[in-house]
Amino acid sequence: HKGFKPILLLDDIFDKLDDFRIARLLELIKSDFGQLFITDAGPERTTGLLKQIGVPSTIFTVDQGMVSHYEQQEK
Repeated sequence: HKGFKPILLLDDIFDKLDDFRIARLLELIKSDFGQLFITDAGPERTTGLLKQIGVPSTIFTVDQGMVSHYEQQEK
Protein backbone atom coordinates (compact mmCIF):
# COMPACT_ATOMS: atom_id res chain seq x y z
CA HIS A 1 0.00 0.00 0.00
CA LYS A 2 2.84 2.41 0.84
CA GLY A 3 5.03 1.29 -2.05
CA PHE A 4 7.70 -0.45 0.03
CA LYS A 5 7.97 -3.76 1.85
CA PRO A 6 7.64 -3.89 5.64
CA ILE A 7 10.22 -4.81 8.24
CA LEU A 8 9.07 -7.51 10.65
CA LEU A 9 10.70 -8.22 14.02
CA LEU A 10 10.03 -11.56 15.73
CA ASP A 11 11.62 -11.19 19.15
CA ASP A 12 12.27 -14.53 20.85
CA ILE A 13 8.94 -15.90 19.64
CA PHE A 14 10.25 -19.42 18.99
CA ASP A 15 10.35 -20.25 22.70
CA LYS A 16 6.59 -19.80 22.80
CA LEU A 17 5.71 -21.94 19.76
CA ASP A 18 6.19 -25.61 18.88
CA ASP A 19 8.16 -26.62 15.77
CA PHE A 20 5.02 -27.05 13.64
CA ARG A 21 3.78 -23.53 14.40
CA ILE A 22 7.23 -22.03 13.88
CA ALA A 23 7.52 -23.70 10.46
CA ARG A 24 4.01 -22.56 9.54
CA LEU A 25 4.77 -18.97 10.55
CA LEU A 26 7.96 -18.95 8.48
CA GLU A 27 6.08 -20.43 5.50
CA LEU A 28 3.57 -17.58 5.70
CA ILE A 29 6.23 -14.87 5.64
CA LYS A 30 8.79 -16.40 3.29
CA SER A 31 7.17 -15.25 0.04
CA ASP A 32 8.87 -11.95 -0.78
CA PHE A 33 7.75 -10.42 2.49
CA GLY A 34 10.41 -7.80 3.03
CA GLN A 35 13.06 -7.65 5.69
CA LEU A 36 12.70 -10.00 8.66
CA PHE A 37 14.63 -9.86 11.92
CA ILE A 38 14.42 -12.87 14.23
CA THR A 39 15.95 -13.04 17.68
CA ASP A 40 16.42 -16.49 19.18
CA ALA A 41 18.59 -17.94 21.92
CA GLY A 42 19.06 -21.10 19.78
CA PRO A 43 20.76 -20.17 16.49
CA GLU A 44 20.97 -23.82 15.44
CA ARG A 45 17.18 -24.12 15.55
CA THR A 46 16.64 -20.93 13.56
CA THR A 47 19.28 -21.82 10.98
CA GLY A 48 17.81 -25.30 10.52
CA LEU A 49 14.25 -24.04 10.09
CA LEU A 50 15.24 -21.36 7.59
CA LYS A 51 17.24 -23.88 5.54
CA GLN A 52 14.39 -26.39 5.70
CA ILE A 53 11.91 -24.02 4.08
CA GLY A 54 14.43 -22.44 1.71
CA VAL A 55 14.64 -18.93 3.11
CA PRO A 56 17.93 -17.20 2.28
CA SER A 57 19.34 -15.70 5.45
CA THR A 58 22.28 -14.07 7.14
CA ILE A 59 22.63 -14.90 10.81
CA PHE A 60 24.51 -12.87 13.38
CA THR A 61 25.28 -13.46 17.04
CA VAL A 62 25.64 -10.87 19.78
CA ASP A 63 27.98 -11.77 22.62
CA GLN A 64 28.86 -9.20 25.29
CA GLY A 65 27.87 -6.39 22.94
CA MET A 66 29.95 -7.69 20.02
CA VAL A 67 28.12 -8.57 16.79
CA SER A 68 29.60 -11.27 14.56
CA HIS A 69 28.54 -13.44 11.65
CA TYR A 70 27.25 -16.82 12.85
CA GLU A 71 29.02 -19.86 11.50
CA GLN A 72 27.31 -23.13 12.36
CA GLN A 73 29.62 -25.86 13.62
CA GLU A 74 29.62 -29.04 11.52
CA LYS A 75 28.69 -32.15 13.51
